[in-house]
Formats: sequence, C-alpha cells, structure tokens
Amino acid sequence: MIKRNLYFKDGILFADAYERVVHGGRGDFIELSESHIKIILEYKFKKELPTNVIESFYYVWLQPKDRNEKIYMQQRAVKYADYKIGFYYISPNFLLPFDECKELF
Repeated sequence: MIKRNLYFKDGILFADAYERVVHGGRGDFIELSESHIKIILEYKFKKELPTNVIESFYYVWLQPKDRNEKIYMQQRAVKYADYKIGFYYISPNFLLPFDECKELF
C-alpha cells in the first residue's frame, strides 16, 4: 500500500492510499482497495451495488455520488492487464497530478 492522498481535478479527496499502478492494454489505472476510497460510490445504472462478485461481468461500473468519474470494481480476470478481482480501478486522467496536489496542503 502506498499512503498518498488522491484528489479529483476539482480538489475533492478521492482516496487516502492506493496499491499500485497497473499498466495494461487499455492504459494506466490506479488500483485501490475499498478501504482507501473516501467518497460514496454508486452503481452507474442507479441500481443497488452488488455485495459479491458477479462472475458474468468483467467489472462493475461505479461513479462517485453526484459525479461522473468512472471507477471499475474488477469481477473477472482479463488477458490485457493484471487487474485483481475485488479491487477498484480509476484512470489517473480523472485525478490531479501529484505535483499539483502540493497546493492543497
């Protein structure tokens, strides 16, 4: 675990740590456990969040409450990246670069 705050582009705290950055066939993604995330997540399609792994889907598409950033909860293994089942993933494109976070402290 890497103890580092992650902020959305508007300065709102998203997470207080992350596991690693995964480099895959669809770009870079930041891997987090549920305990790292400090905001409320909702299922993209406005249904109740699943409480267990749904093996028929590769991921569950989540969004922060009242926001549009896309967050994945991985459900199945894929060949193009080393995503772990049960972990959460977000593109760094939705977050402030570390050097811009200095102004928030």
